[in-house]
Amino acid sequence: MARSNSPPHPSMSLPKSIDAVKKIFDADRRNPVDREVAAKHLGYSGKSGASDKALAALAHFGLTEKVGKGEVRVSQLAMDIMHPDPTDARSKDRALLEAGMKPQLYKELQAQFPDQVSEGTLESYLLRIGFVDAALSPAKSAYLETLRFLEQSKVFESGGSEGLLEPESGLQDKDAGDEMQDEAVLDRPTVKPPVPAAKPMETNETEWMRNPLGRGKAVRVLVTGSMGGKEIGKLIKLLEAQKAILDDDDEDFEDLR
Repeated sequence: MARSNSPPHPSMSLPKSIDAVKKIFDADRRNPVDREVAAKHLGYSGKSGASDKALAALAHFGLTEKVGKGEVRVSQLAMDIMHPDPTDARSKDRALLEAGMKPQLYKELQAQFPDQVSEGTLESYLLRIGFVDAALSPAKSAYLETLRFLEQSKVFESGGSEGLLEPESGLQDKDAGDEMQDEAVLDRPTVKPPVPAAKPMETNETEWMRNPLGRGKAVRVLVTGSMGGKEIGKLIKLLEAQKAILDDDDEDFEDLR
């Protein structure tokens, strides 16, 4: 049987989603609101397929969160974008990058194509991972527009790229009409254990990706064999486990100070 649903994804880009969540905030601040009321704040006459997709996009980016049955509210992450901390010059950049890379699909695409990617290559990849024709163009346009927005906002240059490889901290339903994201918390301890020196590549290894992690920091991933969605999922789990170990080490170090 042919697949009728595409993988979970935002139907509109991050900048459009930020404009949308501003309308909800202007009308109801951070109060819990019924999804139908939220849809009307966005300009829809009520709940519909189109309004569900719009609200789902806000949830994908972590700009709204589910607070009750059929209710949502503006998230703290959205507040950090719309009204950033005036005492922290980089708070908005971090929030923008966190929101932009929060959708699971975007994490996968960023890992698969860390540098520039053509529309044709992106479209081919989306088809391979199960996108139906009707969702292909909106998903592709939303991703590329989000990347352009992040580049124009210079969040990568400001050091906000430290959040690129952090594991997702929220929950994300696969039902496009009832998406939810928990508030994400950035945890960047001051002291980190020393990083072992990188060894040279072996003959059967290839460099799969290379990304900056901030000023004077970078990551390079060497692989043997091919990398697909299944392997990327395992890599994410390994990174989450490693982060938990490092966080425990940092807490032990603070206890000794």
